[in-house]
Amino acid sequence: MSVKTTRIAHLSDLHLLEPHPDGSRSYGFDVRFVSLGRKLDARERMRKVTRALQAARRAGVDHVVVSGDLTETGTARQFEAVAEVFHGSGIAPSDVTMVPGNHDAYTSPDAWQKALEGPLREYAPTSAHGPGAVVERPNFCIMPLDVACHQPVTRSSGELSDDNAEALERRLRDPAFSRKAIVVVQHHPPHPHKVPAWQWIDGLRGWARMMKLLEEHGDVQLLHGHLHYTVNRVVVGGRDRIFGAPAVVSEKEDTIRVRLYEVRDGLLESAGLIAA
Repeated sequence: MSVKTTRIAHLSDLHLLEPHPDGSRSYGFDVRFVSLGRKLDARERMRKVTRALQAARRAGVDHVVVSGDLTETGTARQFEAVAEVFHGSGIAPSDVTMVPGNHDAYTSPDAWQKALEGPLREYAPTSAHGPGAVVERPNFCIMPLDVACHQPVTRSSGELSDDNAEALERRLRDPAFSRKAIVVVQHHPPHPHKVPAWQWIDGLRGWARMMKLLEEHGDVQLLHGHLHYTVNRVVVGGRDRIFGAPAVVSEKEDTIRVRLYEVRDGLLESAGLIAA
């Protein structure tokens, strides 16, 4: 007997700022550098995320996935802004899965861990809290990965660590998940840039290992962010199994889009974009 259809919302690249950094009206060089081309309006960015979450609720989603770059540089106050927006959404923390992106690790290598122990502690059990993390639901399971790494703001790369890769391989071989849709969530896309130099600056180290896993496990889907635009990608023939979502921070405030998926009979399928 088939389990009811489940709906998942996918948000990415929020890039939230603290409203009053260090008690001043200006942001430091690091924030201005990585925000190049984006307006430094903390309240506007928070409103965009709020509208996206409200749209997800109206769509009757069962779970919300956030695929990284929750903050602009990963400061404690920026993570507090994330917590403020999500706590005010009315969506239960147990129905939200978050993973960090490269922007969430610029301030310090343990910024994400501190956030999960601090302002985001209610979201830690269903988010990327360590190798092998899994969120189980009746007809799907989410495997959130932390591919963020501490680096200068002049780089935006990610890394699939050996610990994460080995733990994910064990999970994918586990027969307990064989009848469920398996959804891996990470920030960086699992395919390389065409230009090797740009791959070093902005790509995912370990991408080939992830692509090999996707090729070996045809029932696995992967959600990512980082590119700031919608992605539908086939792994090896057949249907789309790699999906990217638009960046909330880059959307116009009055025309924010939220990506939706539906899970039924062990498969996750795109259900399009809805306007907030």
